[in-house]
Amino acid sequence: MSNRKMRERSVVWGALLLAGVVVFPACQKKESEEVGEASATPAAESPMAAEATPEPSLTSQVAGAQLTGPGGATGVITFTQQPGGVHVVARVEHATPGKHGFHLHAGGTCDAPGFKGAGDHFNPGNTPHGAPDAAEHHAGDFGNIEVGADGVGNLDVTSSGLSVGEGANDVIGKAVILHKGEDDLKTQPSGNSGDRIACGVVQKAQGQAETPAATPTPAPQ
Repeated sequence: MSNRKMRERSVVWGALLLAGVVVFPACQKKESEEVGEASATPAAESPMAAEATPEPSLTSQVAGAQLTGPGGATGVITFTQQPGGVHVVARVEHATPGKHGFHLHAGGTCDAPGFKGAGDHFNPGNTPHGAPDAAEHHAGDFGNIEVGADGVGNLDVTSSGLSVGEGANDVIGKAVILHKGEDDLKTQPSGNSGDRIACGVVQKAQGQAETPAATPTPAPQ
């Protein structure tokens, strides 16, 4: 699967999870049918069979936020725990073309005016601000998200300084901020990226909805 398709799938998946949509009902049915068939017919062994890549669990391994702002900018971001860190995928829309600072902040609210309730950058290690690939940077430093002429921008990074659902570096309950200007990646303490134009608080993604139990058929009298 291409990186572009993986990014688009992650963003859509995260939005569905946050909305509480049933994500995989068809898959559940198909798996049940396959289990029944497998119990009736022994599977042939094949040493060359390819192993499927496991999907992340739809529990505390995934979190996300939906961003909104008074100027119309919107966005969605997902955080997926992986063995090498947290995979961060974001997409913003209706923003002005150019580079915009994009960060995880320590506060847990998006109170107006100016989303000041989001607080400073999330920085549990008390390190200087910098580029996400710099030797020293905040855990919440995602650098810039570049928006095209169509008002759309995408970001795809993996951070070893974050976690989902546990520990001091947990992203849940923190606020994600889209800034008006470009993060210069060096000015302390936040890159001189200007006003905060969109905000969203990270929430634990909702898992699959339970399938309603079938109504029992009354026994004949």
